[in-house]
Amino acid sequence: MSAPRPQEHHPIAPRRVAFDWHGTPLHWIPDVLGDRPPFRVPIPEREWLRFRLALIAAIEQFTAVLGNWVLAAGGLDRAGPDPVMLDLLRWHGAEEVEHRAVAFDVYQHTGGEEPARYARRVLAMGVTAPVLLYLWTWGAAYLLRHDPQPAAPARYSLRAHHRAVRKGLLPTWRELGAAIPRYVRRSYHPSQEGSLRTALAYLAASPAARAAAGALSRSALR
Repeated sequence: MSAPRPQEHHPIAPRRVAFDWHGTPLHWIPDVLGDRPPFRVPIPEREWLRFRLALIAAIEQFTAVLGNWVLAAGGLDRAGPDPVMLDLLRWHGAEEVEHRAVAFDVYQHTGGEEPARYARRVLAMGVTAPVLLYLWTWGAAYLLRHDPQPAAPARYSLRAHHRAVRKGLLPTWRELGAAIPRYVRRSYHPSQEGSLRTALAYLAASPAARAAAGALSRSALR
């Protein structure tokens, strides 16, 4: 492995910056985030926008499920992880639970009339679930291949995945899969997913949050 160049050895310190956003357009990179349907499919602009919003709402269903799982995953504590990384993971999970209904509520408000609104929501979940499954497995395999300090064979396998599930380090496929039929119920709302009280309690008690609050208090007293 080659050594870093001499000029790369310098202390890294946080920098306070201020960016002027007044002239920045909403779509700051032209044609990003699926501004147009793939394969030049002739979908009206408003309908395409509604479908993209439905996709985000479906994705947020899974992030809420994962966020709720990680808050209660005792197996992670028993595995002896780095406490800072575990706090970051649970803080992120708590935030996912906290805002689990935002995209869904916006979609319900702007998604048009029924039954088209419901049909679009179901279709979006039909697209989201397999794509997320692929991204999950592909992402895990990618990280394993590029791990500079692998503790096990550097490849993803279902056997290793199931072993991690049995140890409580990953949610079960059933827990993830059950999120789909719940979501496609007509009466469903994301507020039924997880516990907002638990999420807010963790956000308030997180070691990182308490450390930041203490730093702000000390700064105010100076």
